[in-house]
Amino acid sequence: MASEPMITIIIPVYNKEAYLPRCLDSVLAQSVKDLEILLVDDGSTDGSAGVCDSYAQKDSRIRVIRRENGGASAARNTGIEEAKGEYIGFVDADDWIEPGMYETLLSCMTGNQKQKVQVVQLMSRDYAPDGTLICPPRREDGAEERLSEEEFFRELMMHIGDSSFCTKLFRASFLKNYRFTEGRKNEDFELLLRMLPELEAGIPTVGTVGYNIFHSSESATRGSYRQKLYEDMMYNAFAAYRIALVRYPEYLREAARFRLVQALDFLLHIPVTEMKKENRFYMRIVRFVRSEKEEIRKNRFLSKRQRMSLQLLSLSPGTIRALHLKWMKIRGVA
Repeated sequence: MASEPMITIIIPVYNKEAYLPRCLDSVLAQSVKDLEILLVDDGSTDGSAGVCDSYAQKDSRIRVIRRENGGASAARNTGIEEAKGEYIGFVDADDWIEPGMYETLLSCMTGNQKQKVQVVQLMSRDYAPDGTLICPPRREDGAEERLSEEEFFRELMMHIGDSSFCTKLFRASFLKNYRFTEGRKNEDFELLLRMLPELEAGIPTVGTVGYNIFHSSESATRGSYRQKLYEDMMYNAFAAYRIALVRYPEYLREAARFRLVQALDFLLHIPVTEMKKENRFYMRIVRFVRSEKEEIRKNRFLSKRQRMSLQLLSLSPGTIRALHLKWMKIRGVA
């Protein structure tokens, strides 16, 4: 591809020594060659720093930035501030990408230049720690469809849309006006909500797989139960509903569904030992679900299973979860 614009790829690194070589090899294998690769070492205590330095010595496109540990959002913000490319993408250090990922995204971006599109995206696959495919791509037809701002919001509310920044390519002049909220989980979703009003030109989406998500047990948001993650997810769900009230009233029912499904996810994953009155967040979610009886009954976007689970858990969540665990043990799946 002649006269390529430079793409900055930001990779936060924190104790990913085991996965980093696979990640970096996949980035260096990109068919697009004009890259700036920023490895933001977020205070790693394993051998990640050595891996970063070794790769930087082998390829001049790699720059290592070191900072005290502040979390993935802070590391990404550092990368945004340091980025020199015309476009910016993100890769997590335990994931890997397909060789043509950024060529596909760049072609999509430049093909929509006249529409002043700020972000484009493609498909991803999810893999379990043992390498098993656990989430196939939504589509692999290679076709491009441009979602309007409103359509993208609806897809997010229906758990169809992809909120990950790693499957996307951003225009740097646009992205540099934003920062991730530091100290928060579910940060991609939260920032996308803030960006949506500025995405009036739509979000072109290519039905080509470019990104591979690896659910390592150490991943910040992909491993064992962490209440902080659920707190931030629910905060974002309530924020999305407020946004729907003002900006997307035609999708208010979808936003109501999103709040309820997020609450259900929390109630199904919180350890039974944590389901007690002293847990203020847990009690708040229980009160919320109980206050939404009519919405649970009438919302046509809830599946029968979701509706039944919410109704049961609103009655006596601790008892229902304990009985469910016993049943799972009897079946030998717990």
